[in-house]
Amino acid sequence: MPTLLHRPVSTLPETALPWLSLRDHFVATVGPHAGEGQPLGPLLVLADATFAPRSRFPLHPHKEMEILSIVVDGTMSHHGDQEHGAALGPRSAQLISARSGMVHAEGNDTDTPTRMLQVWFEPDRHGGAPAYFSRQLGGVGRQLVAGDEGMPLRTDAKVWWLSAGPLGPGPLVVQPGRRGYLLALTGPVRVEATSGSPGVLLQAGDGAYVEQGEYVLTAESARAVLWIDLPSGVLRR
Repeated sequence: MPTLLHRPVSTLPETALPWLSLRDHFVATVGPHAGEGQPLGPLLVLADATFAPRSRFPLHPHKEMEILSIVVDGTMSHHGDQEHGAALGPRSAQLISARSGMVHAEGNDTDTPTRMLQVWFEPDRHGGAPAYFSRQLGGVGRQLVAGDEGMPLRTDAKVWWLSAGPLGPGPLVVQPGRRGYLLALTGPVRVEATSGSPGVLLQAGDGAYVEQGEYVLTAESARAVLWIDLPSGVLRR
């Protein structure tokens, strides 16, 4: 039977700083919960973060990590030794393959808050010069954020932006040997398995573990959902 495990945003570790607020779905990297949490296969970090106006992280290094940033609202600035000063607007994504090492910092150089997601994957290949990629998302339906030639993750994963509405984006099929994670970005979104097992209502910020099966996502009005497709394994509860 399909497995669907709801994770309400209220149950997730929270970091509240004067310039940054976030919820960590897996391993936390900043704040009082840093180092806490469990990965889901190669998926190490999924932070739902909001930057206050005119704020940013200090410059810091990364090595051998796939770092995907997705802007939900506002504008994210990127500073460092690659693409220094680049700015990404809503529904855009940036992938940094840190490889042998790089230095960077994300932030918000505008006068309004910026909400972004940062997703870290453990690579399955190592070495080489760091690389930077970016993508603008547009339209409705299913849009691949990362995991193809244009945004090449060095791991067995794909990240999708789904638009759920009254008719839904069509069935979400989790193939044998796969599993994944849903994050309701602008909820509420209802997720139900076509097998008839009980569904769940995801509010904005809620997550859900999903394993093999077919699922339908519906909403009364247009909603955005992040879907991360991963190899199967033991679910962390």
